[in-house]
Formats: sequence, C-alpha cells, structure tokens
Amino acid sequence: MSQLKNRIYIVISALLVLVVVTIAAYSNEARKEIYFLCGNFSNGVSEASVLKQLNTVSLSQFKVVETTSGKRIELESAINFGLYQCIIELDSDGNVTRADIE
Repeated sequence: MSQLKNRIYIVISALLVLVVVTIAAYSNEARKEIYFLCGNFSNGVSEASVLKQLNTVSLSQFKVVETTSGKRIELESAINFGLYQCIIELDSDGNVTRADIE
C-alpha cells in the first residue's frame, strides 16, 4: 500500500512541476511579445500601423482608450497578470507620441 502512495505522490509531483514549467514558459513568451511589439512603436508611427501589429498578438490583449489629447493603447497579458504593460500614446492626428513599458 505504501508503494502505491509513493507512486501517486511522484506522479502528482511530476504533474505539478510540468504545470509550473508550462505556465512559466507561456508567461515568458507573453512578456517577450509585449517587449517586442512595444519596441516597434516610435514617435510618428501611425495608429493604423500600431493596430495592424497589435492585431497579431496571440498571448496578449490590448484596449484603446480615448483621452483628452488623443488615444491611449494599453497592451498587456493576463498570463503574467498584467505585470508587463506597454502604454502607447497617440496624438490627435493618430500618431505615436510615446510607447513605454510600465
């Protein structure tokens, strides 16, 4: 009976390690996706270009918020609990004025 318990503990431990490693890998990929895309948005890039690139995300999501000076696009991932976030600010003409990781 104790051998069976030991085998069950080993299987459960192995599955937990596999789950943790998988979550860590996806979280890292989501982080890289956010950093890579955010680096593409320099001053003057058009809103159309930003949205075209953001529509390619697979591990992240974004939202567009109207502001008094234009728009603000927030890119983040639920996989890493929003720990990494790219904030893209657009002027009233729809051009990037700032894109930073926060």
